Amino acid sequence: MRNLSVAAILEKNKLSSDGAWLVLLEIAIGTTIIRICRNTEDIIWNGQTWIAFPFELEDVSEDSKGELPQVTVKVSNVLRTIQRYLEESNGGIGASVTLRVVHSEHLDLTDPEIEETFTVVATKTDTQWVYFILGGDDPSRRRVPERRYLKDFCPFTYGGIECGVSAAVKATYPACNKTLAHCRQRGNSVRFGGEPAIPAGGIYA
Repeated sequence: MRNLSVAAILEKNKLSSDGAWLVLLEIAIGTTIIRICRNTEDIIWNGQTWIAFPFELEDVSEDSKGELPQVTVKVSNVLRTIQRYLEESNGGIGASVTLRVVHSEHLDLTDPEIEETFTVVATKTDTQWVYFILGGDDPSRRRVPERRYLKDFCPFTYGGIECGVSAAVKATYPACNKTLAHCRQRGNSVRFGGEPAIPAGGIYA
């Protein structure tokens, strides 16, 4: 559970305030990022402009069948702006939606007071609204283990923290094909991320 910032606690405990809690909605559909806020005017937060745009959050739905809870977000469809993006991207299925809550008097704080990320599992539209049906992470759909085990291929990002090669090595060898041979050439085989002990025969997941 995320703790509120000191500024948020002070605002919450005030008997009255000139500010307001703002809900920000970020929708990532393909390469398009839509940033809107439930407010009467645009705001700038974290270096991004959040457009004032009507949307509503409905209650979280649950049932007795063990299905994952879902939440529906209604975004105004009067101008057909959001619907156009959906039509260009397979209905927006699989898109990422992040809800954040910030306070209008503390937009200098870079961390939101609340942040939740969902995946779009279904969408529908009518003349008034676009409905995003959002679902959380389904543990049964996770890959376990997260990575495949390969005999002669390193999954680490070349030059990243797990790889650990220095800037000087990268200057000498700008690229790496992720094999053990290349790792040895760079004097970094102790951090090779592959599994050379796997018997010949290919990939194990």
